[in-house]
Amino acid sequence: MILTSLFALSLSGVSSSDVMMGNGLSNSLLAAGLFILVGCCIDFGKYLFWSERQRSHYYGVMALVLTGFSLLASCAFFLSAEFAAINNSRLVSVEYRALQERMSAVRQEINHHERLLEKRLNSEYHRQWVEGERNAESIRELKNSLIGLTELSSSAGKDAAMNEVPITRFFGILGRLFGVSTETIRNLGYGLLALLLEVITLGAISLANSMQHDVLLADKEADDAIKPEVSIDDSEQRRKIVNLSNDIIRGQVQPVIRRIKAAQYELDIDEIRQVLINLYMAGLIEKDARNSYKLCDID
Repeated sequence: MILTSLFALSLSGVSSSDVMMGNGLSNSLLAAGLFILVGCCIDFGKYLFWSERQRSHYYGVMALVLTGFSLLASCAFFLSAEFAAINNSRLVSVEYRALQERMSAVRQEINHHERLLEKRLNSEYHRQWVEGERNAESIRELKNSLIGLTELSSSAGKDAAMNEVPITRFFGILGRLFGVSTETIRNLGYGLLALLLEVITLGAISLANSMQHDVLLADKEADDAIKPEVSIDDSEQRRKIVNLSNDIIRGQVQPVIRRIKAAQYELDIDEIRQVLINLYMAGLIEKDARNSYKLCDID
């Protein structure tokens, strides 16, 4: 996602130095934000589609399409970052600076001849006009020379810069070792690196989903293991309640909470009260003094 966003940022014309230094953002900030948002949405969609690919093959296809775009964006960012490093190194090379000094000297000489030409053309002497023609010829030659130097400046210092940038020098060594061009090695290297990043990302998503599935399965098994115990506990509790009810009906224990507690039926007071209420509602016991119960008289 970071690589896709950085590549999208470079498409908007804003470099990382602009962001750090705060220069040039007035015209490009909105475009940069939109490009970054697009890149983030693409990668986020890729993650969602891949995590839900088992629900539909359509999701898997969409995830692979977005993965391909993300892979190309990563390769493009690697290439643009290397070329930017080469260009920055070229601009500080000795060859490029020497060429710039020559171009500056030619410009100064052109300005000198233009000033002389203007003065001689304004002169009233014929000799000065002749000299002015020589100045005009010199200006034409100097401008042609400046054009040639300008064309050379686009590649001046490039060879030295390529030897200065570590990754470019590494690709050059591999190219000579395998007998192929540096461009081929560069494209293969960045392609494999971008592919590795995408495979790792998709693998991490699959692993996270698998771990989540394992956790849910373990929780389900734990719940299934607990349910029989709960069932056993409920069955045991119901047995105690039934025994108490039968003992009260047979007269083996008085329907008095204090005496039932002393008989140790292993029931709490709320359960004992509920048993007494149920027996009372069934007409098997009746109210007695002091809010207690007694067995009903049978005529």
